[in-house]
Amino acid sequence: MPIVRVRLAFEGHFTQIPNDWLRDGNLSLKAKGLLAQLLSHSDGWSVSIQSLAKANQCGKDAIRSAVKELEDNGYLVRSQNRQESGEFGETVWLTSSPVAGSPIAGNPTPVNPTPKNTNLENTKPKYGDSLLSDAFDSFWALYPRKAGKASARKAFAILAQDHLMAIMDGVTRLANDPNLPPTEYIPHPATWLNREGWEDEPYPKREVKLAERLVEVPGPRDWVKEMHDMGEHFECRPGEFGH
Repeated sequence: MPIVRVRLAFEGHFTQIPNDWLRDGNLSLKAKGLLAQLLSHSDGWSVSIQSLAKANQCGKDAIRSAVKELEDNGYLVRSQNRQESGEFGETVWLTSSPVAGSPIAGNPTPVNPTPKNTNLENTKPKYGDSLLSDAFDSFWALYPRKAGKASARKAFAILAQDHLMAIMDGVTRLANDPNLPPTEYIPHPATWLNREGWEDEPYPKREVKLAERLVEVPGPRDWVKEMHDMGEHFECRPGEFGH
């Protein structure tokens, strides 16, 4: 008599989480709980901070602080893309595996630990190719000048190993800077990366030229008064500008 294995009711209703993640001493119990809740859903599932706060009967600030913990430790990666209208969409976080090879606090030390490798190049943790590729796509979508993509990708792959979060924060600030100069005066993305442009201060407020300030509006206007108010001094002949 054969024994047939069939699908049982509980299957598909459990979550797999690496033990190292749950034992990560860099995460609070609150952040671990949120991580477990996020991973309990299927691929592509999306949720807002507001709905998470409601489901867990806590404030939105508590969820935000847990999200920041997960982001700081590589379990979440920030992303922001442009909409079809050209405007920037909302910021989203994508679940991710933490940096491969990075030490996780709280893990037990082996009885016979291996000798310490003093070669920093070999022991330095690295972001995975998949994570870097996704992060670069987000960077490229945000950067306001699309030039030299191949050079930018190479620079990003190197610098993001140590500065990924700073780069993404910096390019987001740059993209939303209301005082951006014309595109031709914005450095190429590779140049911006190589000179650590994410450390730059915002652009200074641009002075608006007279022609840009004299915007047409309905109704009669006192051009002489407007131009004097804006600091423009000139002489006009009788009959000009309604005088």
